Amino acid sequence: MACDEPTSGFVKPDDILRTDRFTDFSPVPSNGFSLLVRAKRHGRWWLLKGLKEQYRQDTVYQVLLQKEYEIASQLQHPMIVSAFSLEEVEGLGLCIVMEWIEGLTLKEWLAQGKHSRKQRRHVADMLLEALAYVQSRQTQHRDLKPSNIMLTHDGQHLKLIDFGLSDTDSHTILKAPAGTEGYMAPDGPSDIYPLGRILRELRLGWLSLMVIRKCCAPSNRRYTDVETIKRDLHRCWQWPRRMFLIVCLVALATGLYQMNRMHTQQGQQTVSDSLKVLKEESHAKTSDEQAATDSLQLQTDKIREQQESERATIQKRQDGIAAAKRKIDQQMAAYGIQQMFDTVTCQRNITIPFLRITDELIMATKEPELKEYIQERYRKPWIKRMQELPFD
Repeated sequence: MACDEPTSGFVKPDDILRTDRFTDFSPVPSNGFSLLVRAKRHGRWWLLKGLKEQYRQDTVYQVLLQKEYEIASQLQHPMIVSAFSLEEVEGLGLCIVMEWIEGLTLKEWLAQGKHSRKQRRHVADMLLEALAYVQSRQTQHRDLKPSNIMLTHDGQHLKLIDFGLSDTDSHTILKAPAGTEGYMAPDGPSDIYPLGRILRELRLGWLSLMVIRKCCAPSNRRYTDVETIKRDLHRCWQWPRRMFLIVCLVALATGLYQMNRMHTQQGQQTVSDSLKVLKEESHAKTSDEQAATDSLQLQTDKIREQQESERATIQKRQDGIAAAKRKIDQQMAAYGIQQMFDTVTCQRNITIPFLRITDELIMATKEPELKEYIQERYRKPWIKRMQELPFD
């Protein structure tokens, strides 16, 4: 049977390039003027972001879409959604072609309510890293909220999305206030304020609250950069471990001191009991046993001399400890610790170095009394002073 169509031959390049068209369109729920559609091209899913039909011919919204693409395309980071191109798509008009992220929003992830503190802190770390990069590019997201943060289902990877209201110093158009109620700073555009609200919702632990309060404080007392927030949060998270080590060291020093004290008391009691026995035996002796009594007196004198020698040894040890305490006080005075402690300019950022100094002194001495002296005279008052300071 004859056939007019060829049965073999080469595929024309034009036939391959026809796959540039998008297929398998499916709408994604969205609010406002934006239109979101999932589509497939080159065997991969993409997210197309355009304008709803009633806004497509409006110049203001067209400029907004173009501005979003210009900003998003400049942000190249693993934790920020990638914008690949700005194209005319048949039936949708001008659209930003973005990567499709498979997962759920932070709002949905938190609603599950089954995540450990370690997982929530990991999410906070990823969010801080993404925002630090955005800030380093002189960019503000301006609509930071849990629904604009995507997570994989296991919570191990994060993507910051929706830069529709973002702004940079290089843009001079469309500078109107923006944000979402509840996450928008009351005193002007800021990504730090909504970050604090999100960190509060992540429930990172009570030690993190002082950082969160500073994020949500008025603009004159609020953090200015994300890197400082990340540093302070990590210090808060490490504080319980440090306190546990301090408690262990104090407990160990106290135990050694008590053991030494118990042994000293036992020795003194033994000597006292021996003297009592010797005196009872001496009273029981008759006068005709004077020679034996004289011998016993000699033994008693010898024991007394031993006691005096022990007292001298104890006094010498106490004098040495007193000298060591004076040396510690001189060393602390050289650091200017008392002046810093007595002034209102004492801040938390000098607390950790000071605590490290006291730790080194405690570890350098072998005397339990000196360890306790350092704790009572310097460490505990400093910690109490730190707790009385206001949390800026």
